[in-house]
Amino acid sequence: MMSNSSSSSSSGSTRGSKAPSSTHTKIRKKLNRGENGVVNRKKLNREMITALQQDVVKLRKKLRLEENIHRAMERAFNRPLGALPRLPPFLPPMTLQLLAEVAVLEEEIVRLEEQFVHFRQELYQEAALTSSKTNIECFLPYSSSASSNAREHFSPKTLSVKESRRVKRNQLSANSTINMHITHTQLNKSLKAQKLKQESPRPCKTNAEPRSYGGADEKCDPNKISEDLVKCLSSIFMRCQENEEDTASRDPYEIFSSFRSRDIGPYKNFINVKAASVNQNRTSSSCAFLIRQLKGLLGSLSSVNLQKLNQQEKLAFWINIYNSCMMNGFLEHGIPESPELVVTLMRKASINVGGHFLNAITIEHFILRLPYHSKYISPKSSKKNEMAARSRFGLEFSEPLVTFALSCGSWSSPAVRVYTTDKVEEELEAAKREYLEASVGISRTKMGIPKLMEWYSHDFAKDTESLLDWICLQLPTELGKDALNCLQQGMSQSPASTRIHIIPYEFSFRYLFSI
Repeated sequence: MMSNSSSSSSSGSTRGSKAPSSTHTKIRKKLNRGENGVVNRKKLNREMITALQQDVVKLRKKLRLEENIHRAMERAFNRPLGALPRLPPFLPPMTLQLLAEVAVLEEEIVRLEEQFVHFRQELYQEAALTSSKTNIECFLPYSSSASSNAREHFSPKTLSVKESRRVKRNQLSANSTINMHITHTQLNKSLKAQKLKQESPRPCKTNAEPRSYGGADEKCDPNKISEDLVKCLSSIFMRCQENEEDTASRDPYEIFSSFRSRDIGPYKNFINVKAASVNQNRTSSSCAFLIRQLKGLLGSLSSVNLQKLNQQEKLAFWINIYNSCMMNGFLEHGIPESPELVVTLMRKASINVGGHFLNAITIEHFILRLPYHSKYISPKSSKKNEMAARSRFGLEFSEPLVTFALSCGSWSSPAVRVYTTDKVEEELEAAKREYLEASVGISRTKMGIPKLMEWYSHDFAKDTESLLDWICLQLPTELGKDALNCLQQGMSQSPASTRIHIIPYEFSFRYLFSI
């Protein structure tokens, strides 16, 4: 639009300058002929000066018009969304029409983004309720028909072994509810006692954390603090394990009962922390030092300055902070007794970053996921603090791979790992490959993909067919070939939607640590 207006104005300038240039030519011819001596020469000089002055006046008018158009275009494109553009009447009709169309499209984009966040939160709630329903049904005495119907609804026929595992796991979790409540009550009391002793947030120059840093700059480095937070919180959960030797799992997402067994890659060596495996007697004795360290790191985090962070530094920092926020939330509020409470905890769990209290929902959906632009204003249904966080801390552009890095502490979440500034892109690529290798199931005629991939499918592909192709490309070579063969066998007989099985998302508490 700007180029059209500028080109039209330049062509107008050319047309406007034709008449004065012909006048100058006539005057020069008269001067060259030397008619009527010196008097005529002076008269002609005055005429030439007058003609030049008229040209200058015309060019200045055109310049002012171009400047006005430029300012009008700037106001139209940089106005806050929700405010009607004030367009001056001197703009060309085509430009006015295009600006009006752009304004309508921008408003529609904001409305769709608002709906996107709302629908995603509803999906969380729906998945949590589904997971809760599964757990409740596991405790009820099934009749043979009810058992058959439940299995047909939630999984293929081969899920009977998997269902029995869930029954056993849920029974263990239920039997340990009282012990877990005591454990987290003790841990909460310890944390609250530490908070009561803590004065106002300390500046970075204090020696709050027991570990030693290389210097003042390193101690105030936001990324270093975020990395240490993940390490500290992960250590607390791992030290609470009752049996440290029985922490790895050959099949962390339980795909072998429905699909063929295979090597799942690095995930088989990750540390597996479940609700039923936490020992209350180990909490207070082995974690006291780590809780003191956690207190110091949280104090340092409350006074960090994030203004100078670039895109990579922000990305690594906020991934670490999200995972730390959720882990710290479990320590403060206890492990939820039902899956839907995990979703509730996402709003309850908050963390102080540079003097701003942010919850996990805000960090994920208003800082890490949605694209940020300074001209956006708050949608009506969004809270002011969420949009303020987006304006203050949001990434310059979104990174879809955070899907494989964020763990809300549920059974179906990806593993927790530390993300560093220098290698965050490589680490996200590794997180993507390893998660898909461990969570995608492959049989002769069907491919199982986790619900997480269905939720965020549009971040990676335009439709189901292209999503399946994309997943196959991310898998290790041999496994990718098997996946492609599986899809190609049924391609002629059935659409892609019938060749895949969506593995339900389970919100029961569980952490996987790659540390």
